[in-house]
Amino acid sequence: MRDNITKLALDVGNGKIKFILGELSTEGLKLRVLDYLEVPSEGIKRSIVEDAELLSASIAKGLKELEQRNGREFEAISLGVSNDRIISKTDHGCIEFDEKEITAQDMYNLIELIKGTILKEDEIVIEQEAYNVRVNSSGILKNPIGQIGKSIQGDVHLITIKKDQLDPLVEVINNAGLKVEDIFLNASASAKSTLEHGDRQMGVALIDIGEGVTDIAIYKNDKIIYTKSLSIGGMHFVNDISYLLKIPKKEAKEILEKLRSKQYSDGVIKTENGEYKIDEIKEIIDARTGDLINFISKTIEESGFNGYLGKGLAFTGGAVSIDEIFSKVGSKMECAVRKVAPFPLRGLENVNPSMSTVIGVLLTKLEAEFKKRNEKMEESLKDEVTAIEKEEEIFVTELPINETAFRQEDYEEEYEEEVATDGTLNKIKKWISNFI
Repeated sequence: MRDNITKLALDVGNGKIKFILGELSTEGLKLRVLDYLEVPSEGIKRSIVEDAELLSASIAKGLKELEQRNGREFEAISLGVSNDRIISKTDHGCIEFDEKEITAQDMYNLIELIKGTILKEDEIVIEQEAYNVRVNSSGILKNPIGQIGKSIQGDVHLITIKKDQLDPLVEVINNAGLKVEDIFLNASASAKSTLEHGDRQMGVALIDIGEGVTDIAIYKNDKIIYTKSLSIGGMHFVNDISYLLKIPKKEAKEILEKLRSKQYSDGVIKTENGEYKIDEIKEIIDARTGDLINFISKTIEESGFNGYLGKGLAFTGGAVSIDEIFSKVGSKMECAVRKVAPFPLRGLENVNPSMSTVIGVLLTKLEAEFKKRNEKMEESLKDEVTAIEKEEEIFVTELPINETAFRQEDYEEEYEEEVATDGTLNKIKKWISNFI
């Protein structure tokens, strides 16, 4: 339909480039995938652009195929980003004023105040969260907007990347014929597509092991409170096998793929060029997996939430489908571990953990566009009501409007239950349950 929201999302991985085209209905209750495409990725390693021309050509090739399949041209995409230079930082701030009703502008001012103290000039904010918000010396508030007070204080968590680290990838995409309209954190996007609200509320560490990078996003009380990335992924297992067995990377990749799909017998993996003992392959995998285990443990310790992850560790990404990697990591962790895959979507078959990021980018963008559209509609309706009041000089009960400049849930109190509301906000909260 003409009023439906249609968006294209892109995940530029170290092994594959993934496109996903999705459509959300006007009322926000039905979502379907219109197309999904994967093409080989060249010119990027460890999420760093090494050959801009080659990578741009890879993206352009995929874009051309997607346009031919759908009979239309695409101009803009939403992009997921990740590398080990992404920084997670948090600080506390407070602003004071004459006693008044707290507004969204006050929340904006608080966030900007803290940004001014911890954000560097060469950094770009990918995500931001405000939490532990208090008015005067109150307890933590679910929603401070509308409260009466003389001050507002809280913690602000920023996830940033340096501009010169992001610009090369954006330029590559521009040269492929696309504009980047939104940028999202890969780890957060993967969490959006795989984790339930209860997971994020009770505390969980989402670990996405991709081809070239492993991302960790730690959630508590439905907020991302820490994130970190390490340049270790599926491609490093391939490199290790290739180096230690002195075989081409193509052969090593085939071995790993046969191990993933359990195409072996009598403890031996056979390829066209040779036979390899599974025990020897597992020893090589174990050595690299040890680095992953150390990274995960250290990151959770750094976050300060060790012992508060009620839902344990959730693993996703292409490499977790290799049982030898997942079981080794899981056996060394001190809390519950499990694999998670993206929620099933209408129009998309054979969903697997390697799709978590690109699906999450699409969901995040569609949700943002839906909220933006409804805010505009509510503002327009408010203006119409105001005009009628003036014209007819009659009293009309003011309609409730969403006057927040940020997501209302950013300021929700950590320990209070959500109160269901009617209308637009309720639809927004429930729309993700209608994907099947």
